[in-house]
Amino acid sequence: MKKPPNSHQSLMNVTQLIWKDRQWNNFGDDTAKNPQICLLFGTRETLEDDAHYHALRKKYPKADIVSCSTAGNIINDELLDDVIIANCIASEKTTIKSRLLYFVDYCDKENEICGENLGKSLAQQLDKEDLAYLLILSSSNLNAGSFLNGLNNVLNGKVPVSGGVAGDNYKFEKTLVGLNEEIGEDRVVAISFHGKSLETYHGSKGGWDIFGPERTITKAKGNVLYEIDGKPALDLYKKYLGEKSEELPGAALHFPFAVVDPKTNEFLVRGVQNIDAKTNSIILFADVEEGGSIQLMKANFDRVIDGAHDAAEASYQKEKGEPDFAILISCVARRLVLNQLTEEELAEANNILGEKTVISGFYSYSELSPIVGDDTCHVHNQTMTITSFYEN
Repeated sequence: MKKPPNSHQSLMNVTQLIWKDRQWNNFGDDTAKNPQICLLFGTRETLEDDAHYHALRKKYPKADIVSCSTAGNIINDELLDDVIIANCIASEKTTIKSRLLYFVDYCDKENEICGENLGKSLAQQLDKEDLAYLLILSSSNLNAGSFLNGLNNVLNGKVPVSGGVAGDNYKFEKTLVGLNEEIGEDRVVAISFHGKSLETYHGSKGGWDIFGPERTITKAKGNVLYEIDGKPALDLYKKYLGEKSEELPGAALHFPFAVVDPKTNEFLVRGVQNIDAKTNSIILFADVEEGGSIQLMKANFDRVIDGAHDAAEASYQKEKGEPDFAILISCVARRLVLNQLTEEELAEANNILGEKTVISGFYSYSELSPIVGDDTCHVHNQTMTITSFYEN
């Protein structure tokens, strides 16, 4: 495991700790003496035992502690399970504020999740003064596309936003996020970074191969895809998958869709969350639009790893040098496809970002990041997204 060298000095100081065998151990230098926040990425079972929280609270009594369950934890170039990674951040020039919102507070009378209302309300609640960056961590069951529609409608791309949807390994049972002692399902934590010294840069790449003809979405509502070229979406999907269609919905992790962003003509990956045999439809992890183009995708090991390299390059600023800190959020489907090669995509990112950069992150159920040519935040699936932090 690569350790940050002792010579690493930055304006944004990050102390990393690992919770293992029921105790916190420092990883690398203890540079953040009085952190404003600790970002915790851990597998669900480790987060459900609150011993880690009380131990960290004793160590850092004034820090906000933000937790997110994962499908694997990233620290530098290594993937770790059954642990919690803490990234405790201190800065004299950047102020960090955290806010917790519950899905239920933004639901309609039928108790359905109102993602757009939640995103709009969050954006309106934020302190806009010197707002430099917003990190979003959400438990699942949120329509992330609708949530971002509400958020983007208020922020208008003027503030960089990135983040991810919590994971639960390959179980898909429940996901957790929390702020301090409040941790559970059906909630969002928003972490806002304020100050003129902080700059963030973003990279988001997939690396999946497109195959089959370009088709048109002829019927869709939100994240439910009903028809492609006037035919039932599920029937067409099963036809392409052949024998693998018998393994649905699990097999869908290997065969996402590509849709074209109308503003930039960039491909966005849309993963399959589930299927509905009764309506012959496909439930995606984010919204699609009727009339839009859609194509099938399949995994390519080399290109998936290259995608991590390209995402890191996009977030790395040569004129500024190595970032102070970088958050990597990659999709659980990439881990499933790469299997034993998973750490190769982490190594690719590390090689670009550099030895002095403190690197952490997690494997998620969806990723949130801007794309090239569009400053607003988008939902991604099966993608490696990287946010690099530079403090001037």
